[in-house]
Amino acid sequence: MTRLNKEEREKFLTQPRLAHLVTLRSAGTPHVAPVWFLWDGKHGEKGRVWVMAGGDTVKVRNIKSNPTVALSIATPERPLSYISLEGRAEVTSEGLDDVVERMCVLYDGPDKGVEFAKELLGQERMVLLNITIDKIMSWEDDG
Repeated sequence: MTRLNKEEREKFLTQPRLAHLVTLRSAGTPHVAPVWFLWDGKHGEKGRVWVMAGGDTVKVRNIKSNPTVALSIATPERPLSYISLEGRAEVTSEGLDDVVERMCVLYDGPDKGVEFAKELLGQERMVLLNITIDKIMSWEDDG
């Protein structure tokens, strides 16, 4: 097993992969949720991740009381690769329309993605999780 270099991590994180977001409940127990994400490798020293969520979800409530989060992203097939990101999340609506549309287009393509973004935004319940990354771990299978 070897670690991914910065260029390989950037390529990996810009693909439409499902991530598992870990937040902490008030009792300290983990809550894990599968999420779409949008990577911004140019933000800060180690980058940031955008995640969209319903404003009344468990993950949003958890982040409001404890902003410490982790994301795990892995390939579903061989050769296996994964990246684990740790950081702090902030709940915001700033840039909501743009980020939700970009994320939906990444995962669903241009036509379906734009329509899905309009549907989500029309519900007026979405917020963004702006996750500033503090730690990145990665590896890929050598064979």
